[in-house]
Amino acid sequence: MSTDALGPMETMSLADQAYQQLRNAIREGVLRPGEKITERDLAARLGVSPTPIREALRQLVHEKVVERAGPRALRIADHSTAARSEIVEAEVRLSALMARLAARNATAEQLTDLVSLLAETDLIVADIEKAVAGHGPEADVADQLTAVFHKLRLFHHQVEACVGNPVLEGLLAQARAFSDEERLDLTLKIVPGRGEAFRARYREHRDLLDALLERDESRAEELAARHHRAALVQLSST
Repeated sequence: MSTDALGPMETMSLADQAYQQLRNAIREGVLRPGEKITERDLAARLGVSPTPIREALRQLVHEKVVERAGPRALRIADHSTAARSEIVEAEVRLSALMARLAARNATAEQLTDLVSLLAETDLIVADIEKAVAGHGPEADVADQLTAVFHKLRLFHHQVEACVGNPVLEGLLAQARAFSDEERLDLTLKIVPGRGEAFRARYREHRDLLDALLERDESRAEELAARHHRAALVQLSST
């Protein structure tokens, strides 16, 4: 990506546009790990006032993509391999705990919603399988894969909501190794050529749902830990 990623912006939804452009610039290396940044400089480069930049940076700090280096100093996060591994372990353990508590606390209505959500996702996955069967590995299924990704992220978020504990939800949000946008980008790079792995990973959601429906706390915790660890390790190595 060229430095045009930090060119002038449209006038609508400036905070969202600032977030997206900064995200893209970080992902493509225009803004490098460890680089110091300021609201004023970024605002000048994007051609906007500091306010939308401040809002975008607040979100990026929350996602641990940007970190504070002092009271007024910011820099692009540069996580070491060891630090990333520790963040992954924290997310895995919290996600597993949330699955255990979801099996204990989920209401009948929440479980019904989870069943419906996976049923909807099954239909999209069936479309992907049909397209691949007809056109082979070169089938253009990016839109369907994106739809599946969003459905499965919603599934996990709904499982977490079943716990009914905003404090734990907040801790997990803080501990996430990747934002949903990063996950999507990396997932779309991983999936092509790994069809069987995709199917196996997808089936794990059905297994977790079964454990929740059976109120099997230990199995839900075990399945969630295994699923999240495998996914996060794979994303970390991409």
